[in-house]
Amino acid sequence: MAIAARAIASGARSSTRRIGRGFVRGYTFEFSRGQGPVMAAVHGMQIGRLPWGADHHRAFRKLFCHRTGMVAICEDLPEEHNTVTLDPVLKDSNGIPAPKINYTLSENSRRMLDHAVARATDILLAAGAHDVWFEAPLADGGWHLMGTARMGTDPARSVVNEWGRSHDVKNLFIVDGSIFVTSAGVNPTRTIQALALYVADSIKQRLATLFD
Repeated sequence: MAIAARAIASGARSSTRRIGRGFVRGYTFEFSRGQGPVMAAVHGMQIGRLPWGADHHRAFRKLFCHRTGMVAICEDLPEEHNTVTLDPVLKDSNGIPAPKINYTLSENSRRMLDHAVARATDILLAAGAHDVWFEAPLADGGWHLMGTARMGTDPARSVVNEWGRSHDVKNLFIVDGSIFVTSAGVNPTRTIQALALYVADSIKQRLATLFD
């Protein structure tokens, strides 16, 4: 699962490669536009920048059309304490076990988020911002679910082989973000598309012995 932090200021992309920064791998930045009137009002109230009362309209005019933001997309490592398994108790209406998700933000990811927020704040202030708010990790983040069917050559440590075929079920191929070995520090759509083309081409080349 990708993790993200958001910094929004009133008033691209950058990989981090600093030595001694306290974490491994990296992240990218994306800039975001200001919000529409409804979201500006709702979010302004959520973060304490838009009070009720006599000052409400003045504070709204200060926020609306005067904001920009940055999102840091951080690379969550494939740590073994984060798992998706079958719940031993909870089942759906057909008696099929529900997925059970165990996830803990690691120390590496926490340090990466802190680094991203600090650098984003520096950038926004240098651009002229006078009020910076941040959230890390995003409460509504983690949109890209990846890594539950890891690709690899060792059946003991991966779900599919180097061209997407299940180690256990020979006629099962997995072609999506679950075969990633890490979440990556970028939006994954193009990489998923590239892997889909690679897996499809591999299947085509092996048609005669596909299920051996």
